[in-house]
Amino acid sequence: MSRKLIRDEDPGEYFVGYLDAPKVDRRYLLGLSVLGLGIAGGAGALLAKKQGGAGQGSWDMATQVTLSGYLSETPYPLLRTTGLDGSMQTVLLACDTKCGAQEKLAAASVAGDRVNVRGSLIQRGRHVMMAVANEDDWISADQTLPARLTGFDEEDLGMVELNGEILDSKCWFGAMRPNEGAGHKACAMLCIAGGLAPYFYARDRLGRSRAMMITDPEGHALVQPILRYVADPVRVTGRVHRIEDLLQLRLDPADLTRV
Repeated sequence: MSRKLIRDEDPGEYFVGYLDAPKVDRRYLLGLSVLGLGIAGGAGALLAKKQGGAGQGSWDMATQVTLSGYLSETPYPLLRTTGLDGSMQTVLLACDTKCGAQEKLAAASVAGDRVNVRGSLIQRGRHVMMAVANEDDWISADQTLPARLTGFDEEDLGMVELNGEILDSKCWFGAMRPNEGAGHKACAMLCIAGGLAPYFYARDRLGRSRAMMITDPEGHALVQPILRYVADPVRVTGRVHRIEDLLQLRLDPADLTRV
């Protein structure tokens, strides 16, 4: 009788920890990786699409300019100068970090309100700010400017009720991206607490937007009482004043509510 050799059926490749992965496992893992990257990329694109734009603001840190005009330290440091079209233009003043120019102005002790100021410009549309130079001669008196015989043109535009967001002017003008919303809340609070002018940004149902400097009802600086509302969706009732080209939203913090 012949003897028949009986062989076990070939089980194929299988995983052994100290050997190379079998081809079937490599193909599976490669396909799974490609699928995961596709899902992650799609989710990232969807989230990015839902984010608000960073705006058209910019900060030309490499270029310093000198502006001549009339200095005001209230409600926040600013310079009123002449724009390219010959009209009055308000330029807010700040240091080069998260602070206003209050301390630098106190140290400079310039006599009078007719001055030359040097620094780099932060611009977003018609909104302009200067990050003043660090050198001691960043500001100087300018007696060639005519003395002001009257105050600046001011108009009470009446009461408004608005929905919007409190943000810091420097970042929103163009110093930081993102510059609004919850992702910028901590930065905005530090900037406003450091003396940078708070602004109220509102958008109506037609998509039109407007940013206005925030002050108290008398037109003075308003900081601590509004910090907890910064970067949150809020509703406010206040009075709008126009001083030359600058709009002020004068409000009582008691009239701020989250929405």
